[in-house]
Amino acid sequence: MFRDFSAFFERYGWPSGTGRLPFCIGHRGASGHMRENTIEAFRLASDLGADMWELDTQLTGDGIVVVSHDDHLLRVFGIDRHISRMSAAELAALDGVNVPTFEAVAALACELRAGLYIELKATGTGPLCWEHLRQRNQRFACLGSFDTAQVRQLRDTGCDFPLSVLVRTGHDPHALGDEAGADILHLCWERAGERPQDLVTPDLTEKAFDEGREIVLWHEERPAVLQDIMRLPVLGICTDLPDLMRPLVGGEERLG
Repeated sequence: MFRDFSAFFERYGWPSGTGRLPFCIGHRGASGHMRENTIEAFRLASDLGADMWELDTQLTGDGIVVVSHDDHLLRVFGIDRHISRMSAAELAALDGVNVPTFEAVAALACELRAGLYIELKATGTGPLCWEHLRQRNQRFACLGSFDTAQVRQLRDTGCDFPLSVLVRTGHDPHALGDEAGADILHLCWERAGERPQDLVTPDLTEKAFDEGREIVLWHEERPAVLQDIMRLPVLGICTDLPDLMRPLVGGEERLG
């Protein structure tokens, strides 16, 4: 099924005519190759052909948005500290920790012409990210969350960027889309068995489209599954390994 995204691109000022839909969204950057949510991971994602970078937002104790999936630094950096209990300066001074600010990641995205697919973790980061992007007219971006309240807050305060609601397996994406006021349903169904693509039925996609919503799919690293979902009428697909979706430097495709 062919999907024409031109109205969506025009509405939100996203680039069109790439000829490479669905968009390849580097999940936490190229996190299958580099430490997640770092400048190095995002730069590599673009080098490997990602059109957008998925990233997560946390808030320092002094109100600076930084890019990290977890508030606690233990899983990624092996340090028993919490981002929310430190100032941005204290965080930046930690040895062996390279948590970038949202501002730094957004600036790199401008430089490399990458889109930002922003997953809001810490409450309060959404309005700050929106304001930063708005002031710089950085239109190639989306804000979303599993937390429908955060998405709804942006919708109700007039956010003019596309908004996404992330949907866990077993949850009703259409109901959550309504609750959040979302433009995009992001189906996080990678753990739904060996063939999660079978859950993305024509009835599901057609209902989403009838309600004026686009679809983004979970992060996927299984070549056979990725090959199938790349044929679906979806806006984007997250992956830890952008080189599975896009040509490698030097020319060959990993898929096909």
